[in-house]
Amino acid sequence: MLEIVREWVERGDSDFKAAKLLAQQKGLENQAGFHCQQAIEKWLKAYLIKQGEELRKIHDLTALVIDCEKYDSNFQELESLVEGITGFAVEFRYPGESASPEEVYDALNKTVKVREFLIPKFEKTQTQNL
Repeated sequence: MLEIVREWVERGDSDFKAAKLLAQQKGLENQAGFHCQQAIEKWLKAYLIKQGEELRKIHDLTALVIDCEKYDSNFQELESLVEGITGFAVEFRYPGESASPEEVYDALNKTVKVREFLIPKFEKTQTQNL
């Protein structure tokens, strides 16, 4: 695996670990959701880099999934999973909106499913087990 791809995957894994830890703390739902979004974004971008794509500076997970579909139509399965998680990138980071524990639980479950879909697309020996 290319070093840069491995770094993106590992950074995504790190965000996922942070999300799981933060989700256990009452009052940190916004932060937990943000790290779910970040993990998925980094894994999707790792896949696109692996395909030779130049990265766009976007946080829209659906747009990134659609970009991935150019290389593998099975990515369509992820569209419903990432729906609603993009909002954690900005919407819940500022005053006025707050994520509920249920929304974070849902985001974590979806992040697990996205990871299960994506990680096998990378060399298993280079990724950590979470």
